[in-house]
Amino acid sequence: MATKTDSWCKPVLSRHGRVVSGGAARAVRIADLGGMDEIVERVAHDTLAAANAIAVKRGRAKLRLVSNG
Repeated sequence: MATKTDSWCKPVLSRHGRVVSGGAARAVRIADLGGMDEIVERVAHDTLAAANAIAVKRGRAKLRLVSNG
């Protein structure tokens, strides 16, 4: 089985001053961004904002989207 890698697993300096990689690097990056809940909330907010901007640009403001948050 091939090893899966992504940019979140690349080496990064932890808050303790050690270079970590793999799952530990991913955990450092997630923590630095406020945790998964915060990341998901930001992505959802930014996606809705982009969709709404397109709706307004196309003269379809009635199609604006809202979040439950």
